[in-house]
Amino acid sequence: MEKVYISRKKYEALVGELKNLKEVKAQLSQEIGEAAAQGDLKENAEYHAAKEKQAETLIRIQELETTLRNAEITDNLEVDRSEARIGATVTMQDVEAGLEFTYTLVGPMESNPDKGLLSVKSPLASGVLGHKEGDEFVAQLPKGPRTYKLVKLEYK
Repeated sequence: MEKVYISRKKYEALVGELKNLKEVKAQLSQEIGEAAAQGDLKENAEYHAAKEKQAETLIRIQELETTLRNAEITDNLEVDRSEARIGATVTMQDVEAGLEFTYTLVGPMESNPDKGLLSVKSPLASGVLGHKEGDEFVAQLPKGPRTYKLVKLEYK
């Protein structure tokens, strides 16, 4: 599996979720044991519900463990800070419309444009990557190419 780029904050949140799910898994194992002790499992709704929840929990635990094993924390990356890279906060201006907007460039797992978090895999972020403050660049958006200017570049 390829590297998963996430912030330290997201990494710690995933570690917390994993810890919580392992506790849930232990509780579910106990519930399944208690339900099984009640006898006929064919018509035991509690048993079947706990088994279903356990399966979902085990899948999520496996997903989290894989993600954490392949995680690269963006806060620690050695990047050329004179260029837009993952972890940078960029203020861009749509040259044609004159509108300015600011995003922090993040890995796909953390992307949330409404909260100012833009995936480096998105067309707009792909266009700005590697550019320096003051550069104009063309982003290949779904509606066609658009020209932007990188107004401000900072790493927090």
